[in-house]
Amino acid sequence: MGLFLVSCSSNNPKAVAEKFLKAVNKLDFTEAKKYCDEDTQKLLSLMESFSKDEDSKKAKEKASDDDFTITKVEENGDKAKVYYKAKDSEKEVSLDLKKVDGKWLVSVNKEQGAKEQGMGHDHDHDHDHDTHEGEDMDAPDELAPDDAPNALDSIPADK
Repeated sequence: MGLFLVSCSSNNPKAVAEKFLKAVNKLDFTEAKKYCDEDTQKLLSLMESFSKDEDSKKAKEKASDDDFTITKVEENGDKAKVYYKAKDSEKEVSLDLKKVDGKWLVSVNKEQGAKEQGMGHDHDHDHDHDTHEGEDMDAPDELAPDDAPNALDSIPADK
């Protein structure tokens, strides 16, 4: 009975987010994958492939469980948002979670993961961007052929 109570008490957004953040902070992607959905696991696999160098080893050694503080939790049905701050930072970041088969899981999309290496949303900027998937935000709205720069097919040789 005690084991049942312990396992249920760790199935809440705050506990899951905390375990996930601690694992990611230590670059323990195998552990972090236990607390997230399939799309987030794919994102973590990508991050893991980039974390095999000496700098990553040093980061793992420096990481500690108190490198972040959870500031609040907002739960709304089968979705939740856990807010946290990194140590020595005033920037509040959030992590989205969703309930899948009765279990809370971290759910990070690619855009969100790219925004913050800590896998969350940045809340210093409250404005939303209306972008469409696949849209290049750096490209001009339209580039008419008359506006296109002239390209050189070849570079003239010195005579």
